[in-house]
Amino acid sequence: MRFTRILVPLDGSRLAEAVLPAACSVAAKLGARLLLLHVLEREPPATVHGEPHLSTQDEALAYLEEHAAALRGRNLEVDVHVHERPVGDVAAAIDRHAHELEADLIAMCAHGRTNLRSRLVGSIAERILRGGSIPILLRTAHAPQAAKFELRRMLVPIDFGHDVEAALSAARALAQPYGAAVALLSALEPAPPSARMLPGTSALTRELDLDALHRRLGELAEGLRTDIADVQTIVEQRRPTDAILAASDALPADLIVLVTDAHGGLAGWYDPPTAQRLLARPAQTVLLIKEL
Repeated sequence: MRFTRILVPLDGSRLAEAVLPAACSVAAKLGARLLLLHVLEREPPATVHGEPHLSTQDEALAYLEEHAAALRGRNLEVDVHVHERPVGDVAAAIDRHAHELEADLIAMCAHGRTNLRSRLVGSIAERILRGGSIPILLRTAHAPQAAKFELRRMLVPIDFGHDVEAALSAARALAQPYGAAVALLSALEPAPPSARMLPGTSALTRELDLDALHRRLGELAEGLRTDIADVQTIVEQRRPTDAILAASDALPADLIVLVTDAHGGLAGWYDPPTAQRLLARPAQTVLLIKEL
C-alpha cells in the first residue's frame, strides 16, 4: 500500500478544512501530491455549515487556488480540480474523480448535512467505500482551529476473519516514515451465558483461545518489526468496540486503522457503535480500508 496522490474534497466550509492538517502532514511525510477538489451541487443550499456556499465554477476555483497557494508555500505539491457540471450525487462525483485522478487516498471530514455522527461513517464516506476500493482518511470536524495532526501512536485492530494484510500494509506505509509506534489489538469476546453450563470446560477452552490469540498477534508483530521499531500487542477480553475505545484512550492513538467489509460497512468483528463513538471525539482520525 502506497499513498502518493491524496484527494481532498472541500465544500468551502471551515469544517471541511479540518482534514487539511492531517492530509498535509501525510503528504509532507510521504512526498505525496494533494489534489484539492470541489464538486458543484445541483440546486445547492445558500449556506453550508453557516457559511456561503460555493455555487459557481469561478468561486470554487478561486477558493481552491487560495488554499493551494498557501500549501505550495509550504513546499507541498498541489493540484486543484472543480467538477464543472453541477451534480445531485456528490459521493459518486468524488469517487469518479478519485479514479480519474489516480488518487490512492481520499482525505475528508466527518461532517455534513447527513448527520454523520448518528450513522456508521456517514453518507458520503460510506457510499465512496461501497463504490470503490480507495482508502479514506476520515477526521472529525470538532475544534478545527486546534486540529494539528501528529502521528506518534497508531492503533491497528486485527480481525483474523478479515483482511489482516490490508491493515498491516497501512501500518507499514504510515508508521515507518513518521517513526510512529504501532499497537496491534485483538479481542476475545466475553463468554456467552451458555458457558455457565460447563464452567470447567469453558474455562479451559477460553484459556486455549487466549493463548492462540496471543501467539497469532505476536507473529504479526514480529513480522512488522522488520520495518517498524516499536510494535506492541494488546489482547483484550471484552467486546471489540469497548476494546478499541479503551486502547485508543490508553495509548492514546493518533490514528486508528479499521478494515471494512466488501459492502463498505465495518467488518463483522466491530459493532456499528465503534465508528459512531470514535467520530464523536474531537480531532479523531480514522483510516478506513475496504476489504477486497
